[in-house]
Amino acid sequence: MREPREEIVAAASHLFARHGVSATRMSDIAEGAGLQQSSIYYYFANKEQILREIVTTVNRVPLAYLARVNAEGGPAALRLYRLIRFDTRTLCDFPYDINEIHRISAQDPDTFAEYWTERQALNDGVEQLVAEGVAADEFREVDPRLTALTLLANNEGVQNWYRPVGDRRLRGRQGTDGPYAPDEIARTMANFALSSLLRERRRLASIERRAVEADTIDATAD
Repeated sequence: MREPREEIVAAASHLFARHGVSATRMSDIAEGAGLQQSSIYYYFANKEQILREIVTTVNRVPLAYLARVNAEGGPAALRLYRLIRFDTRTLCDFPYDINEIHRISAQDPDTFAEYWTERQALNDGVEQLVAEGVAADEFREVDPRLTALTLLANNEGVQNWYRPVGDRRLRGRQGTDGPYAPDEIARTMANFALSSLLRERRRLASIERRAVEADTIDATAD
């Protein structure tokens, strides 16, 4: 079960996308989050604060991780694997739909100018990683910008089936193993991406192992 703050953000992002920011009332958001209207003001004073919360989270979480991965260093293939794995896992856990955020930001470009600036920074960062990999002969000859856009779109596409639609989620794995977990999905996405880019696919197992080790160390340090 999500925390009330997460429920508020999730309800707001859905309502903003469906009705627009100006037509959405705080009482609508409270109802969507399953809260009394008075309770919502404990977390947010107005709609603008909720908007800032949405904008801040969407891009800054992966941007901060990208900066961390680059600071820790290693081959471009390793850093890209780590970023894709992290981004996919994070998207699975987001309390709102990234695709709705794109629609919201397109409807109100002035309010969301910072969002698009940071979104471009994320695209540019992934593009740089791909370009480094190509220059170092780790990756095949690909268009770095188009590849970056495609990789991030693929990560976001996971939400189309993983997130509940209404009260339902598209059917995943059934049986004793239970549904697909975010870690498993993230690993699959990273493996798909790197196996399509690497000149030497036999390196994939080593890259995955190093990525898992690095993130385990980071989690322990945190």
